[in-house]
Amino acid sequence: MAKKLYEEADVQAVAAAIRLRNGSSAAYKLSQMASAIESLKTGDKYAQTDVPEYVRAEALEVAKKVSAVQTTGSITFIAASDAHHHSDDEYIVNGNLHAGMAMKALSYILPGIDFCCFLGDYSIGSETTTLAQGRQHFAEINAILKEGFGGIPQFRTPGDRDGLRRALETNDNTWLQPKEIYTYVGRYNEGATYGSTTEGYCYRDFDEKKLRVFCLSTAEIGMNWDNVSLTQRLWFARALKAVGAKAGWGVVILSHYPLDFTENQDKNSSAKTLGNILKQYIDGGSVTLSGMTVSFKDSNSAKIYAAFHGHTHNFAVAKLSDVQDSGNTEFNVLRVATPNMCYFYNNEFGENEGADSNGIEYGEATTYAKTHDTADDTSFVVNVINPSEGKIHSFCYGAGYDREITIPSSGE
Repeated sequence: MAKKLYEEADVQAVAAAIRLRNGSSAAYKLSQMASAIESLKTGDKYAQTDVPEYVRAEALEVAKKVSAVQTTGSITFIAASDAHHHSDDEYIVNGNLHAGMAMKALSYILPGIDFCCFLGDYSIGSETTTLAQGRQHFAEINAILKEGFGGIPQFRTPGDRDGLRRALETNDNTWLQPKEIYTYVGRYNEGATYGSTTEGYCYRDFDEKKLRVFCLSTAEIGMNWDNVSLTQRLWFARALKAVGAKAGWGVVILSHYPLDFTENQDKNSSAKTLGNILKQYIDGGSVTLSGMTVSFKDSNSAKIYAAFHGHTHNFAVAKLSDVQDSGNTEFNVLRVATPNMCYFYNNEFGENEGADSNGIEYGEATTYAKTHDTADDTSFVVNVINPSEGKIHSFCYGAGYDREITIPSSGE
């Protein structure tokens, strides 16, 4: 009897990996797998001849900066947000496409990219955006991210524009429902531990880096403002407590809204409620949700490196605030803004004329205008967290600036 040279489960795993990379649903025979694997690279959507020279040059410069600060203990990730896609606008389409090309180039040039993330607002989501247009925006941005993030663990979360609730009159009082949004967003968090496979919030552990990454949803049920359910808050508190019991671990938090922000008229369902939980974690205190108490006493050893967010279209870095009726209290976790990909925003939230939410200014004094037909027609960043150094190095591709950020010393 001939000796079996392979296990059926192994063959199925290889086939699944091929399908994940090429986006097909094919059922591969063993004899077809070699050619399918070979075609993965040659089948890339972006041929080198299609990539403008200025995109390649800028990507190379970013890669040089990243490589200069990376160590064996570095946590490196690409962060993008706020594409605000509009399929009929040439400058928006090209800027978002060039961002994807640059991400793709970086994935080939840079060693050790641990993960990628997109932090919401796929669609322009205006008052006149139809459901069909919104779905097209998702499809086009997902095609771009498929190339840019290909083969790398990733996190995606929706923004306040993505449910299309601003266009209720245009769409006969309907909007995109969570289950549908999940098929465009949350399902790409594959490999993570989900808190909800409807809303998509999740975490993923990178054991070799002693790292837990949380990807939170701050626009649940497709709302056009911040909306965080009690269910998600309780899940987050428990998962944070669990990693907090792990000595030597670190935490990265991803979201669309900053975690001390409120647009929701119901402040008890706003993004700031997640910041309230973080404050209790840092203090070794407790939270009570749905009558259940989660205590962080002796379960807050994991270091929170930062809470990275989108929405504000800029590069602002500040300590998070614990927002209460009695006032705000800053605490030693940073919120770090991720700039917007979209061409028609200048990386500025509001008018920088005072408080934007909860008495907090989220804007910056300087804007960074996009310029078409240059590398500055978009923006995203590559972040390098160096735990041993206590620093986050954030390098900007496109319009904007680089940041060296010191991680607060408390909360370890």
